[in-house]
Amino acid sequence: MDSEKVKEIICNAVKTTEPTWSTWGVHWKELDEVFLSRAYDQLGFDDWIFVNFLRDNDILSIKKVGSILDNGCFERKYDREIAGGLEMPFYIFLKKGIFGKEGKGFYNSVKAFDGRKGAAFWKLLWQMLVCCNYLKKNYNSSFSYYLKEKYAEYENIDKVTDADFLHITQKEWDSFKENKKPWNELYGVGLNVFDYIMGDVLELEFVKNSYKLDSANQRFLTITGIFECNPKDLNHEEVVNFLSGLNLPYSLREINSGLYAYCSKLGCDKYCFCRYPPKCHECKVHKICKQDFDKFKKHDWNKKSPEEMTEEERKVYESSVRDKFTWKEGDLEFVGWEPLTEDEKKLVESIDKADRETENRNINDD
Repeated sequence: MDSEKVKEIICNAVKTTEPTWSTWGVHWKELDEVFLSRAYDQLGFDDWIFVNFLRDNDILSIKKVGSILDNGCFERKYDREIAGGLEMPFYIFLKKGIFGKEGKGFYNSVKAFDGRKGAAFWKLLWQMLVCCNYLKKNYNSSFSYYLKEKYAEYENIDKVTDADFLHITQKEWDSFKENKKPWNELYGVGLNVFDYIMGDVLELEFVKNSYKLDSANQRFLTITGIFECNPKDLNHEEVVNFLSGLNLPYSLREINSGLYAYCSKLGCDKYCFCRYPPKCHECKVHKICKQDFDKFKKHDWNKKSPEEMTEEERKVYESSVRDKFTWKEGDLEFVGWEPLTEDEKKLVESIDKADRETENRNINDD
């Protein structure tokens, strides 16, 4: 696509949504609470809503959430049979007060939460508890303290002050992330989420060029035709380099936020573009956008078994299975509107096995 058209399409989205994303800024002094609201805002779990229930139960702090696992001996890895629901032993113990008032508060928060939980809800809650406990025991119950300690280790110096950290340059921050990978000790947090936690801190210079390649950004960049590939084939580094080269009047973070707001499901009350073709006529740049909704078109796989598919077809099929179903160790959970075929069950089991082997390797590496 012509670069001028690309610029017009992107700028329209960012400018249109500016009244929304410009309110997302947070302050450095609020970072610990930001961590609680964003670190596990993944896989359909609206963590940013859940923290309101933690606040209602007076446990909205890393110290209080982290203290819940002080009085027990648990494996770091999530066990569905222990913590996979309110009826599971761990939550029964929380309810009974065995893990103190903070534990009861957490139980009440989980029970009262009626938002979008997502397929990995119980696992993400467990990761939150483990990670907060780790920060409590080792880093003064503070994510900001953790960051300063990790940066001091990287620079081989005794101490990093708040002022020092706020003045880290983009080059220094990128080098720190590349070599230190500071998210590795934060259970359940990867690079994208780590950038998401840091991305809206107003006092930090280096976040102006952070970029989270979330599903809304993937949708926008592919449906518009800016990138010709399938959404999940987008490469983070390639996207960042491409957008940086456009020299737009917005920072990378502002572009990131603008595209997210433009076509996120959470923005459907105001925007919700690039999701439904009938909505396109309301978009100011619909005449130059490719409107390639086929990128998300559902395929009819009933005519072929996985063994009969080409390698490319199989990749697309596996992706569709991941999107349509969730599964947990030991069983399959139906979340679509069609029953699984026997071939689909076998494929899901094989993918699940591969995922668990990868997770086990990562835990052993720790």
